[in-house]
Amino acid sequence: MVKWKSIKRYIRQISVLVEKDIALNARVKINLFTKLLNPIIQLLLFIFIFGILFNIKEGFRIGYWYAENYILFLLIAFSLQFSKSILTKYDSSLQAEKYWNTLSAIMVAPVNRFTLLTSFLISEFLLISIPLVVLFVIAFILFPISILYLFLTILIFFSIYLIFASIGLILGVFRISNEKLSHYSDLALRLIFLFSCTNYPKEFFPDIIQNIVILNPFYYLFDLLRLTWYLGINYDAAITYITPTHIITLLLLTIISPVISIYLFDRIFKKYGITGY
Repeated sequence: MVKWKSIKRYIRQISVLVEKDIALNARVKINLFTKLLNPIIQLLLFIFIFGILFNIKEGFRIGYWYAENYILFLLIAFSLQFSKSILTKYDSSLQAEKYWNTLSAIMVAPVNRFTLLTSFLISEFLLISIPLVVLFVIAFILFPISILYLFLTILIFFSIYLIFASIGLILGVFRISNEKLSHYSDLALRLIFLFSCTNYPKEFFPDIIQNIVILNPFYYLFDLLRLTWYLGINYDAAITYITPTHIITLLLLTIISPVISIYLFDRIFKKYGITGY
């Protein structure tokens, strides 16, 4: 009975914090609007560029991208662009709590720490949920697939979101505990995404760059997300591009990244505390 009461209390605390965070984001409407609009503008730009590229010559293709499917892959790519906002969510939110001198009180108890971190995760997903649903609905209308492949695609998407959140948690604790490390980690993350081929096929690059891309675990996550949807359209073509590395990378990172991020968060916070007031 006590455990059930504790669970209800945690849920209530998380709900309050989620409502508070959404309300704070909604107050600065221009920031929220820009956050949602920028990926849409980038999406339209990429559709225009690839539209020209794939229509210059009939039958032109790059890897498994060609005129009939590139819009699908771009829709999936920009659903990832929206989900990347969780990478900076912990950073900005914990920094704000630090600025207002409320972080110390919140972080005293592990329970409070858990509810705070969980509330950021949920509130950010709710803030980006509308454009995500719109992108998936458009993709489903233009490129319909069976419920099985749709379910698998959504499951992989949530796994990637969890991995992003885990990385974001590490970036957040760097921001409040060791800002020097925060700058280095930001730079490393930018380089990783640069060579992840989120918005374009790896075959777009020369062989020397492709050799760097295939060392990037994010490449396999994003590629598997696209290919899972593509399985429902052209199974024989898609399955030839899926390798054991794709599946192993997804499973390992989904299981390991939350554990490592929570462990590092506790270790770094206990070692450095809150610095940089």
